[in-house]
Amino acid sequence: MQEINIYLEKIAKNAFLSSDVPLIMKVLHQDAKNGSIEFAKDDIRLFQVYTFALQQLELLAGNVSSGVHAGDWRQVVDDFSMLKHIMDEMEQKKIISNVSWNAGGMAIFDIPDAGCYRDYIYCMLREHLNTIYNKQ
Repeated sequence: MQEINIYLEKIAKNAFLSSDVPLIMKVLHQDAKNGSIEFAKDDIRLFQVYTFALQQLELLAGNVSSGVHAGDWRQVVDDFSMLKHIMDEMEQKKIISNVSWNAGGMAIFDIPDAGCYRDYIYCMLREHLNTIYNKQ
């Protein structure tokens, strides 16, 4: 259970990457197996959305693997409705703009302020982890 603090610290230091999400998932699965936390399918789906969101930020900065493509969520996200809900929320709050959904499975959008976008994603991640671990 203490291992999750490593990732909370990375979030606090603005050093958390999309590649850290699978590592968090392993910790969450292990802690759930030990009975320390409850970890549901919706949690997994939300972490997929966080992965996609972080990948898009990393693309903007030019720091992502060649297998990641702008707007292509199909390789990462299983639940389109959850992705759409979060992106609609971010658009409403002006975290992203010019959102366009392509029938081929693309979510194209602009990130007007990368720092604000990163902070928003990190806040969602931190709150989600704190909720899972019942931290205040």
